[in-house]
Amino acid sequence: MQHRLLTIWLLVVVGLLAGCQQTPAASSVGLVPPVAAPELITAVPLPTLPPVTATPLPATLTPIPSPTPLTPTAVPPTPTPYYTGPLSPACGQLLPILPTHATPHTTTLTPDAAALTAVQNRIPDTAVAAWQYILNHPGDVGLVAYRVGNEANGVYLNADVQMPLASVVKLIPLVAYAEAVSLGELDPAAPVSVDTLDAYFLPGYDLRAHNRALTELQENGRLGDGLTTLRLDDVPRMMVRYSSNAAADYLHLLLGQARLEQTAVSLGLTSQTAPCIWLGQFMAMGNHTRSGSDDTAVRGYMNDGVGYGREVSQLADAYINDPAFREAERAWHQENRRPTVETQRLFSHALNAHGSAQEYAALMARIAQNGLSNPESSFLARKYLEWPMVFADNQELFSNLGYKNGSLPGILTTAYYAYPKGEVTPIVVILFFRNLPQPTYRQWRDTLPHDEFARWLLYDPAAIAAVKSVIRNP
Repeated sequence: MQHRLLTIWLLVVVGLLAGCQQTPAASSVGLVPPVAAPELITAVPLPTLPPVTATPLPATLTPIPSPTPLTPTAVPPTPTPYYTGPLSPACGQLLPILPTHATPHTTTLTPDAAALTAVQNRIPDTAVAAWQYILNHPGDVGLVAYRVGNEANGVYLNADVQMPLASVVKLIPLVAYAEAVSLGELDPAAPVSVDTLDAYFLPGYDLRAHNRALTELQENGRLGDGLTTLRLDDVPRMMVRYSSNAAADYLHLLLGQARLEQTAVSLGLTSQTAPCIWLGQFMAMGNHTRSGSDDTAVRGYMNDGVGYGREVSQLADAYINDPAFREAERAWHQENRRPTVETQRLFSHALNAHGSAQEYAALMARIAQNGLSNPESSFLARKYLEWPMVFADNQELFSNLGYKNGSLPGILTTAYYAYPKGEVTPIVVILFFRNLPQPTYRQWRDTLPHDEFARWLLYDPAAIAAVKSVIRNP
């Protein structure tokens, strides 16, 4: 009998231009009634923090230091003619732009028949498609699943291979924000204008995630001054729960490129490539100033990471700071069907931020165990990630559950931690898919078999061992 596990409005980061206004279906496990939107995270009880004695923290907890001052060579060059305003630092201050070890270690699986049968007898029907894809295309999957403290008996498939992260990379600005608030550098009650956020919003690139977030803030009475202002602490909520790219980009520039990259370094994300602002990424795929081929431009970026880092930041600066540029760009996207699906896939797999499943599993375990630089920052990060605990189905199964997902053309990513009821150590599951055929990608955005597979590993106490017997670790 399948468990009813999660009730999540899965919010993908970006879809195909032809389908970007489609609202993805809720999970088949615990569907959200369409007549009543779930309450915002303000209704969630504050996270229950397991006893430290039962969940020992990592041996070394490096506080997030202040960002390293930029050297003169890190300052962007003179802007190109389409924009002459102020420039933000280019992405790639401390981290590389391009991945260096994205080749999979495991490309074929030769499972034992009995082990396969054991999985088939336990796995829910809703997760079978993802499992079959893992068996058939292991080279395009990064999977790590284990109970903290029992890592030796976990599942590891291409665990240290760099994979495109999509919106899972938003865990980095979440942690940086939580650290800045805990240090008194940011005031969560500070007002943020809705019009200010609108300057970071590129319509058609987030499946209406940003608009949905603002609508629910309004419905829950969280917009003040005649529905024109929200609080700063609503911005990371919009970024995590709804995957609003505009909210992520606002935090990105508020915290600064160097601060975000330093955060990744301090968290031990050695496989991390530089997180670049989402606005710039989308416009680097195609924009109204480009007269040549989008495909050629993207391939040029793939051969010049430093140039790409400058261009992506400059495009975002132009959009945010120049209203005429912003209006021209929005009109161009409404009138043109560029970039093509093929260009979007090429860009997303090569130039989106990359990281490894192994290191993101460690990050989720660290957050789950209150392992950031101080208790307040850990508490804040968990408060935003544990928004799915508003749902009764989750409350029956877990004392705590944290979640972030991501989607780009051909890419689906999922990151979880969970404390099953009665347990004092968390389970973490990281599942990254890349190179999904376009029909599969679009279907999975609605049916969510990848998410169902990850959830199964969380709630079935025998699931990890069963999968490990098939995916024999080297």
